[in-house]
Amino acid sequence: MRRQLVYKQSHYGTSVELVDRWFPSSKTCSCCGHVQEMKPRDRVFDCQNCDNVMDRDLNASINLEAAPEEKVRSARPKLNACGQEGADTLG
Repeated sequence: MRRQLVYKQSHYGTSVELVDRWFPSSKTCSCCGHVQEMKPRDRVFDCQNCDNVMDRDLNASINLEAAPEEKVRSARPKLNACGQEGADTLG
């Protein structure tokens, strides 16, 4: 999926941004910033600090949009040995 998104970004004039793999987007309250443990099966985020309750995915998406700059980087297409974008490379 990532490879396809990165490949298509030049066709549509968009950009793909990658967030650090360990950024706790679904464990952080989007209202107060409190981080708490959650099990993968928990589908509702219920903040133990400010009582914010919302869908876990919605909460994570708000946190990802507001992710700190040092946790975000732009994705770029990989180049093959000939310098062509989007081509699969061996290895």
